[in-house]
Amino acid sequence: MKTVSIGDTHGLAVADIVSEIIDNHDKFIFAGDYVDSFTIDDLTIQKNLVDLIELKKKYPEKIILLLGNHDIQYLLGYDKYGCSGYRPKMQLSLYELFSKNRDLFLFSYQINNTIWTHAGIHKGWYEYRLLPFLKKNGKESLTISEQLNFAFEQLYYVLFDVGHIRGGFCNVGGPIWCDISELKSSPIKNYNQIVGHNIVKNKQIINVYNIEIAFIDVLQNKELLNKDLFYYKEFKSYKHNKKVPIK
Repeated sequence: MKTVSIGDTHGLAVADIVSEIIDNHDKFIFAGDYVDSFTIDDLTIQKNLVDLIELKKKYPEKIILLLGNHDIQYLLGYDKYGCSGYRPKMQLSLYELFSKNRDLFLFSYQINNTIWTHAGIHKGWYEYRLLPFLKKNGKESLTISEQLNFAFEQLYYVLFDVGHIRGGFCNVGGPIWCDISELKSSPIKNYNQIVGHNIVKNKQIINVYNIEIAFIDVLQNKELLNKDLFYYKEFKSYKHNKKVPIK
C-alpha cells in the first residue's frame, strides 16, 4: 500500500496537486489544520477547504482528512478550543462547513503500527490521561486510532490538552497540541507516528525507542507547492486493525 501524507495546509491550494497523482497511490492522509493563515484571505481559505472536501467525496476510500487544532476551534467553538490565527468573521461559515461534513473527518488514522494524528501521541498523556477513560468504557481492545476516534466522538476533554510549552495548563499536549519537544522525548512505544502541527524547515524523520516519527508540516515554508513536499511511505502488507503493547 502506497501512502502520501500531507502536512498542514492552512489555506494553501493542494487539491489540484493531489488530483494529478491520485491514481499512483492508495491513501492520501492530511494532517489537519486546513484553515487560518497570516497571508491568505478568507475566501481563498474556504475555497481550498471546500476543494479538499469535494476531493474526499470523490475518493472516499483514498482521501483521509484528519482534524487539527485550528479546525477544532471552528467546529467546537473558540471559547473553549481557541488558538492563534482565529478569524471571527469566518466562525459561522467554517462551523457550517465542518459540521455539515463532520463524518468526512477523523481524529486519527492507523495502518499496522503506524498512526497519524495532527500533533502526535505522548506516552505519558496516553497512559495517564486517556487510558483510564478507555478502561472505564471497555475500549482497551480497540486499536489506538479507534480509541482516539471513539474519544473524539464522546468529545472527551483530555484530547484537547494544551501543554505548558504551548502556553497551556497541562503537563503535555494531547494529539492536536503535542509539541515536537514533548513528542521527541516520550512518544508511545512500538508505534511509528506521522504528524503535522510543528513547523519544520524540511520533512524531518527521527528514530527513538526503535520507532520512527515523521514531522511533515513543511508546506508553509515553501514558495512553490509541489508533490515533492509530501511524505511518501509504502506498506508491504496492510492490516488496519492492529494492536500492539505500548509499554
